[in-house]
Amino acid sequence: MKSGFEGHRARGHRAYVVHYTIRNGGSGAASYFAQFEFLDKGGDVLGNTGVTADRLGPGKTRTGSSAPRDAEIEDGTVKDIASVRVTHVERS
Repeated sequence: MKSGFEGHRARGHRAYVVHYTIRNGGSGAASYFAQFEFLDKGGDVLGNTGVTADRLGPGKTRTGSSAPRDAEIEDGTVKDIASVRVTHVERS
């Protein structure tokens, strides 16, 4: 997973963008939800967001990018983001 400040088509030229890859390692089609937490330089959680991959076939991969909206950053601003971590992945 690559992340950092860059241009994003929906969030503008100075967004914190997370590039992600979701791979279905199972034997049947599945949908996935992944949650990201955005952290400041001290490691405190600023906010979170999630991404989905619906009906992903077995062995298939979905790549994409996401950038948090200002409303998703509750304890600071997007400018305060120093890193991101995956906190939850759900397969259904």
